[in-house]
Amino acid sequence: MERGVFDIESVQKANDTLIATINESLQFADDGRTKRAAAEQTLTKMESDLRDTLASARARTATPAVSTTGA
Repeated sequence: MERGVFDIESVQKANDTLIATINESLQFADDGRTKRAAAEQTLTKMESDLRDTLASARARTATPAVSTTGA
C-alpha cells in the first residue's frame, strides 16, 4: 500500500507543478499583450508627433520669407 500512496503523491506534485506552469504561462501572455498594446499606443503618438512636426516644417518653408531690409 505504501508504494501506491507514494505514486499518488508524485502524480499530485507533478500535476500541481504543471498547473502552476500553465498559469504562469498565461500570466506571461497577458503581460505581453498589455505591453504590446501600450507600445502600440506610444508608437501611434510618436508617429502623430512626427507628422505634426513635419507639417509645421513644410508650412514654414512654404511661407515666403519677409524681407527686413526694406527693399
